[in-house]
Amino acid sequence: MHQSSDPMPLGLMERKPRAPAATVAWQGLPERMKVLHITTKRRTGSWLAEAFASDSACRVTLEEAVGRAAGLSRLRDEAFDVVLVTHEPGALDALELIEGYRAGGAEEPFVVLGEQSEQEMAALCYEVGADGYVCVHTTTTRNVIWVAARAIERHQLLRENHRLALAEQARLQ
Repeated sequence: MHQSSDPMPLGLMERKPRAPAATVAWQGLPERMKVLHITTKRRTGSWLAEAFASDSACRVTLEEAVGRAAGLSRLRDEAFDVVLVTHEPGALDALELIEGYRAGGAEEPFVVLGEQSEQEMAALCYEVGADGYVCVHTTTTRNVIWVAARAIERHQLLRENHRLALAEQARLQ
C-alpha cells in the first residue's frame, strides 16, 4: 500500500452523496426544451417523439413541420429553444435550408439529423451555420438531448457576449 502524504488523486476522493435523481434536474440539461423538427413527408418525427417521451433527462415538447416552407412559417410564428432538421438529400437538404435561414437572420440553434456518419457531415454542417450534427443510426436519445442542450447554451453565450460587447462599446463612447 502506498504510504505518502500526497493528496489522493481527485478521481479517488470520496464524493458527497447526492440527492436522488428524481428530485434533482440533470446537471447541465435544461428542465424542458421546446423543439421544432423540420422533416419530410417520408421521415416523420414519430420515432423522435417516442424517444424523447421515454427519456427522463428533461421534458421535451416536440413539434413537427413538414418541409422547408412549413418550417420557416413555424419559426416566424413561434419561438423554439432548438430546431432539429432532417437531412435527406433530394427531399430536404438541411445544409441549404440552414444556410438560407442564417442568411435571412435566423438565430435559433440548429441541429441536423441525418443518415450519413458524423465524420462526413459534422464539418459541413458547422460551415453553413448549424450547431451540431447527429447520425440517426449511431446516436442515442440522450445524445440528441445533449447536443441540443449544448446548441442552446452556445446561443445563450453568443447573445450574452454580444450584449456585453454593446455595453462596453456604449461605456467607451
